[in-house]
Amino acid sequence: MANINRPKGLEVYDCLLRATLYQVPSAVGGNVDIFIGDPVILTGTGNQCDIATGGTGNPLLGAVLATYDTNGVPTNYHVDNGGAGFLLVADHPDQLFSAQGDGDTTYLDVNDSGGNVNLVTGTGSTVSYRSGWEINESDTGGTTPGDQIRLMKAVPRADNTVGDANADWIFRINNHQQVAGIVGVGV
Repeated sequence: MANINRPKGLEVYDCLLRATLYQVPSAVGGNVDIFIGDPVILTGTGNQCDIATGGTGNPLLGAVLATYDTNGVPTNYHVDNGGAGFLLVADHPDQLFSAQGDGDTTYLDVNDSGGNVNLVTGTGSTVSYRSGWEINESDTGGTTPGDQIRLMKAVPRADNTVGDANADWIFRINNHQQVAGIVGVGV
């Protein structure tokens, strides 16, 4: 059976190791809405964060778990230019996440486990409030130290077919903003 194409961004896998509340300015630099599961970065301005950029050399801080307005009231997602707010972010460098592959023409398989790949942007849903980010399957599990994530293994689930489009993978952030060095394959 083919995998379901259901982008959801980055989801915490197993246990949540840490969550930190960050400010988001009234007009985020990414000029996009921020959804649950979107990867974010520190902007270098105090405790502020913004949407990440996909691709090699673009570090990540973590993934959004919840969004709040300036009064701390939960919101469905952070609306760009909708005012300042806060993001609760799973930001521990050892945090495990899961996400689906993007269904590109090349699919990740078991041989890609342990390799580094990148994420690709996707449009979040104003219905489910979930991120549209996915794993870039055409990267395949390589050895580029600046790639964003390190694949661990496919999510062990009966309806998750490895080697097919849109498989769900477990990974950790490889190019993390709070880690002194970027690790390569096998470290």
